[in-house]
Amino acid sequence: MNDVQPGDWRTRYLLECIPQISWMARADGCFECGNGRCLEFTGLNLEQLRGSGWRSVVHPEDLGRWMVHWQAAVRVGEPYRLDYRLRRRDGVYRWHLLLARPVYDGDGLVIRWFGTCTDIHRYKLLELSVHEREIGPGLSDDPA
Repeated sequence: MNDVQPGDWRTRYLLECIPQISWMARADGCFECGNGRCLEFTGLNLEQLRGSGWRSVVHPEDLGRWMVHWQAAVRVGEPYRLDYRLRRRDGVYRWHLLLARPVYDGDGLVIRWFGTCTDIHRYKLLELSVHEREIGPGLSDDPA
């Protein structure tokens, strides 16, 4: 997927065919464009999401962790994966699996990022419930 341009009809078609939230970011990691599911889920338009606007839909408890991991991935140009919560247009936060991959030019330099956010809310709640049963309510599995 070299020389992918966000305004190109093939890129728009690809983004719209994907059933998840899909998006593209510049080489520096700033949001550039998203598909219809992205706009529908967040209730925001592209202008509101562009640049660092995407941060406004990340759960406040996840924002710092997301930014640290995302900036590290952008710095080294490696694929990225993270579970985090996104705010739906009605204000409800839902867990998503974020997967992002760099897009390279002919010289092997990252020119942008392509990513998806898959709703994993039910699975994450089940995982958290099982984890809590295993270690007990209010207990931490940190050996502090």
